[in-house]
Amino acid sequence: MKYVVLLVGYADGRSWDERSEAEQAEFLEAHAGFDAAVEAADGCAIIAGEALNDDGSDATVVINHADADPVITAGAFSEATEAIGGFYVLEVPDLSTLLELVKKMPPYTMELRPVVEYEME
Repeated sequence: MKYVVLLVGYADGRSWDERSEAEQAEFLEAHAGFDAAVEAADGCAIIAGEALNDDGSDATVVINHADADPVITAGAFSEATEAIGGFYVLEVPDLSTLLELVKKMPPYTMELRPVVEYEME
């Protein structure tokens, strides 16, 4: 099964820029440990993963095909109190395996979502 792991926010509520260089290094080391654990686990693989920029250059776009022009607002889901800071797409045998693997991540609030895979003809 494929899952998307959305890194919604840091568990302690502090931003990346509020962390010391040593704390940032610890987070990066924990991510490297997570990556290694996924690759070492049977039937598991990282399909994709990226950190997302939070410099204010993001936008939310709503396209209503009845209208000619998209509606663009500043920010990612500007009504939300938390922003997604990154994501992974993982191949894992089941949710139990995924839950064990994400314990190796730095302390985040995470959303785990199964990916719908469509058969394309």
